[in-house]
Order: sequence, then structure tokens, then C-alpha cells
Amino acid sequence: MKSDQIIEKIRNKLQESNPENRSVMKIFQFNFTDEHGKLIKSVVFDFKDLNIYEGSTKEHDGEITVADDDFYMVGSKQTTFDELLAKNKAQIQGDTEAINKMLEKFRLNTKN
Repeated sequence: MKSDQIIEKIRNKLQESNPENRSVMKIFQFNFTDEHGKLIKSVVFDFKDLNIYEGSTKEHDGEITVADDDFYMVGSKQTTFDELLAKNKAQIQGDTEAINKMLEKFRLNTKN
């Protein structure tokens, strides 16, 4: 999956982060699709335990569905999550406030 390298970067940042300095302490499930909308895989971003793992969980606070290529483009600063949402290329469900807090972290690293 193209996004694996972006996910790995996020995983490394989580491992380096100070648990005392976290602003997001929620669990999110990302569902990655191909260009036709077919699920490729799900990945859990667990900001409570500072862990990212493949799979799904019913314990998530929010769920984001996005194409692998689009997530890669966000991670490589070619687009933003806001642009994807505006174009209906990403769907979010769950705790909107928690999701926006998490997406704010992506916004800090977006293109200018």
C-alpha cells in the first residue's frame, strides 16, 4: 500500500513523542480503499497507547475512510484533508471534535 510509508512516519513520531505532551488521546480507525472504493485494509491509530496497528476496533472514537492514494497525497503534502473532505474524497464518522483535533495535527504539516 502506498500509504504504508506515511503510516510508518506517523508511527515513528508517536514512539518519539512525550506521553505527557499529548493533545489527542483518542482512538481512530482509518479504512483505506483503492481507487474504486474497495477496502484494502484498516489501520488503528491509537493515540491513547501511542500505537498504530493493522486491523479494526469497535473501541474507536472516530472512523475515517479514504483512498490509499489520497492519504499518501496528504502525507506527502500534495493536498490536505480539508480538500479531500470538500471533494467528498474522505468520509468521517464518530466524535467530530476528536477527529478534528487529530486532523489538526495533519494540518500543521500541510502544504503552504
